[in-house]
Amino acid sequence: MESALLYKMTIWTGPTYDEAGGRGVLTIEGYFNVALWGSRRENRNHYLPSICIPYFKDWVADRIGIYVSDSDVNVRFETEGLAETEDEEITVDFRIMTYRGKRVTAQSYPQETIPIETGGSEYDPDADESELDDDLDDWEDEDDEW
Repeated sequence: MESALLYKMTIWTGPTYDEAGGRGVLTIEGYFNVALWGSRRENRNHYLPSICIPYFKDWVADRIGIYVSDSDVNVRFETEGLAETEDEEITVDFRIMTYRGKRVTAQSYPQETIPIETGGSEYDPDADESELDDDLDDWEDEDDEW
C-alpha cells in the first residue's frame, strides 16, 4: 500500500433518558478521525474500535455521568479517503443532542486528541516487528493473580 487511509468513525449511543442530570432524552455522538497505514479490515474491525470505543464510554461516564454498556454503543465508518502519511493522534469531536418534546438542541464540545503509540500503529509497515514480538513474550511470561 503506497499511502495511508483517512478513517472517519462515528460512535453514538441513545436515545437515552438522563435521569440523574434531568436533561431529558440524549443522543451522544463522537466523531473520530485518523489516517493510518495497514489493512482496512484490521483497522476497522480491531485497531480503531479497541481504542475509540473505550475512550467514548469513559468520556460519557466522566463528563455526562451515564454508564454506556457495550450493547448500547453504535459504530459506523464513512468511506476512507487517501492520506499522505499516518497521523500521530486521533482527533475526536463530541456532540450531545438533547430532545425535550419537539425541541431539539445540540451542544458541541472542544476537540480532543488521543495519542497513537510512538513508533507507529501496530499496522505501520515501518514498525519493527521484533519489538512487538518481544512485548508479547514479556506479557505471556508474567504470572497474573486474579
